Amino acid sequence: MKKDKAATVYARMLIEAAADGKSGDAVSADMQLLAESFRQLPELHKFLTNPVRATAEKAKLFGAIGAKLAPLTQKFLKLLETKNRLALLKSIAAEYIALEEAKKNILRATVVSAKALDAEQIDRLAKGLEVKRPGKTYILTNEIDASLIAGFRILQGDQITDASIKHKLALLKQTLAA
Repeated sequence: MKKDKAATVYARMLIEAAADGKSGDAVSADMQLLAESFRQLPELHKFLTNPVRATAEKAKLFGAIGAKLAPLTQKFLKLLETKNRLALLKSIAAEYIALEEAKKNILRATVVSAKALDAEQIDRLAKGLEVKRPGKTYILTNEIDASLIAGFRILQGDQITDASIKHKLALLKQTLAA
């Protein structure tokens, strides 16, 4: 997803307001809920970014669930409606979660493996990464790429740790060719 500067500004403002108002947990739960809603309903983002739809029409969408949200989140949605920025809501929710995780020293990484890893294996990998970076907590997701043959590749931001057989074979081939 393209990082939007305005979304970052709104997310920072919301996280600061939540910390000041001692409603951080409630707002965090709301942002998690919104992010999950965008994941499950891709049409929601399309609806909010559609320039043909009026802002009032977009705001009605949140009227039904608004009562279940924290008061600060409700005010924030009203601000986005007033500023005609509801189209940024998906990016704001994602950025809010990223900022909150950074504040709590939580890092996300993707483990690409030849076969699906079970929860215990993912947990062991996370603990191994935490040993290398004390004070950090890892949340790992697993993706499958059968071309790795065996082993795994960890993608974290712009870093790649490759412990796959495919990579080792490529290194060996490179060494023999030299």
